[in-house]
Amino acid sequence: MNERTALASPLEAPADALLALYRRPPLDALKAPAFGTPEGPTLPAAALLDREVLGGLLDRLVAGFGAGADRKAAASLWSKYHLSAVSIPTLVANLLLELELPVAPDGMRLSVGEKGETARLWLPHGGRPLPSRAPEARFRHLLDDHCAPLIEALAALSGLSPKVFWSNLGHYVEYAARTCSRHPAFGGAGEPLLRFLEMRVLPDGRRNPLYRPVRYLDLGGEAPARVRRLCCVKYRLPGEALCGGCPLKPENRPARRRH
Repeated sequence: MNERTALASPLEAPADALLALYRRPPLDALKAPAFGTPEGPTLPAAALLDREVLGGLLDRLVAGFGAGADRKAAASLWSKYHLSAVSIPTLVANLLLELELPVAPDGMRLSVGEKGETARLWLPHGGRPLPSRAPEARFRHLLDDHCAPLIEALAALSGLSPKVFWSNLGHYVEYAARTCSRHPAFGGAGEPLLRFLEMRVLPDGRRNPLYRPVRYLDLGGEAPARVRRLCCVKYRLPGEALCGGCPLKPENRPARRRH
């Protein structure tokens, strides 16, 4: 029996199969979700769609940067904590085990850190078989049921463009696709998601908000540089520098655009 068959065996609980993936490269440096009864106080994810609750979490993050900190930048930073915590394990389960994690807001809980950030997911179970392998359908639960309403709420509360939040999500989605593709037991597993990111328009006619969220540019180095399409604006916060792949960095612009 090869490793892929063993990890996805029906004799092993889906949650255990997913957690086993996090004990080996290339996922061993990432934080795995938790399953079952939460340890300590948690917040129902559905509460994030309550303006007062979400605003309170953003206030805690803003307070950590001092009076007058940019609230739009803080909202973007908060979204990076949350969207990475939700999207990466969901896509790992989707691409490597062909399981759909229960990430609808009314079905999961969150451990919240001291700054109001999402620290960990708590899920009721390890997922169910994907309803479809079609790219436009297999990622719908994560994107339409969880991310879209939350991004709408963040944009309305902060005044920051939804495009920035989708770009933050896209950064992690593309990372998850590339990471899954280089897993030694699941070669090329991220291809369905990479193809999805190349779809400018979805089959139902909607614009794909995750279309090409990052670019790989020849900037004269040994390998193409991974550069985000949009800046996350967190540099507006005290002590926060431009990200390594920020498109605003002069070194991340093709030479012909620097003049």
